[in-house]
Parts: sequence; structure tokens; C-alpha cells
Amino acid sequence: MHELDRMEKRILALLQKNASLSSSEIAERLGSSQSPIWRRINNLEKSGIIAKKVALADNKKLGIGIVVFVRIKMTQHGRQALSEFENKICKFPQVQECQLLLGESDFRLRVIAKDLDNYEKFLRENLMQMNGVREIVSSVVVRSAKDTREIPLELM
Repeated sequence: MHELDRMEKRILALLQKNASLSSSEIAERLGSSQSPIWRRINNLEKSGIIAKKVALADNKKLGIGIVVFVRIKMTQHGRQALSEFENKICKFPQVQECQLLLGESDFRLRVIAKDLDNYEKFLRENLMQMNGVREIVSSVVVRSAKDTREIPLELM
């Protein structure tokens, strides 16, 4: 594990809020010069601490009306069965996340859809047809009080 110094933490905190900030803008906000900030960002990227930079699109403005969290229980729990499910489910573009779990369910998915009819079609034509799926529990998000991937400065 790479131990971040105070400046790296501050840089990372700013980039997590706005990944499009330039190294000169970050330097200005942190009271530093551009070159050392650029080097630090480059090192954070090379070390994999900054995994990637993305633009977050607004679901509603793009016609995505619902987000559904789906819990899946499998009939088999061997490595091959779980890997096969992961490989197949991750190919669906509406599946934004797929996590293997310990506990009551085997997988948790985050699925987006235009509306309930669109989700139901995905459920019936895809999820319910997959080999090894024993149980599917869908929870439709009504409202998101918080939706972030940002790691707080105090936890770094």
C-alpha cells in the first residue's frame, strides 16, 4: 500500500470532486507551483491510486428513469459457476456494477433502465434465463440521498 503524504491527499481530494482540473488549477488552489503538482498526479496515476478519470452523465437527462439494485442467489457456488455468471452478466450494458458477496446473496447488481417496463424486459429475457440463478430480488431506487465514489480525505 502506498502511503499518501498530505499534499497527495489534497490533490486526490480535489480530483475526486472535479477530474477535469488542470495541474495549474490544482497548484493555484493548493498554493504550490504547477510542475511538482503535475509530477505528483503523474505518480498517483502510475501507481494506480488514480485508477481512471471519468465524466459522470446525468441519468435523467439521458432518459434513464430508474436504478435497480438486484440481489442474486445462485444454485451452485463453485468457482467456475460464479465466474461464468460474472462473465455473462458483465456483458449487459445496463449492468453498471456486479459484486460477489458474502452473506445472504451471492451477487449484487446495479442495473439502469429507461423505465419499469424496460427493466422487466431485461429481467425476463436475460436475468431469469441465466443458468444457475436460483433467486432474484429487485429493489428500485426511489431517491438517492447520496451517490458518490469519492474516498474522504480523512480515510486516506
